[in-house]
Amino acid sequence: MPKEVFKLTTVTIKKAKDSLTELRREAITGKEIIISDGKRKNEPDASLISTSLLDDLCESLKFTYNWVDNPDKNTGMFSLWCNELNTYGTGETKAEAIQDFIDNLMTYLNVFFNDLPFHLSNSNPNRKHYWYLRRIARCADNQEKLIEILDLPRED
Repeated sequence: MPKEVFKLTTVTIKKAKDSLTELRREAITGKEIIISDGKRKNEPDASLISTSLLDDLCESLKFTYNWVDNPDKNTGMFSLWCNELNTYGTGETKAEAIQDFIDNLMTYLNVFFNDLPFHLSNSNPNRKHYWYLRRIARCADNQEKLIEILDLPRED
């Protein structure tokens, strides 16, 4: 066993405030800095970590879909279901169902991120949606990138 075991850098909130620029530079290089509350030992820690590393983590997540309703030519609606996020879209055409899905997804994204303590609680079964929704949030204002990462089914 090696004499020294690598440990992540841990700093107090005060130290982080005093040296944020330096810690940010270190985080960008891939180093994770754990920030602890030196005064309140029972408070959870937080990490300062490169956004690109988190993006890499999220890029491995894939979205899968099912057309749960495929009506005949005369009746019904198309329904598209996202397996990972339990989100759906409906429409008279597949194109309308896809657009409705995107609209519903953006609504869910806002609801989720506007109440993170609730959605990230250990008892919430949708907690696992965070990483998928984070991936979407990183490009929600870029329609082309959003369509690319969602990898939505073809309309035909």
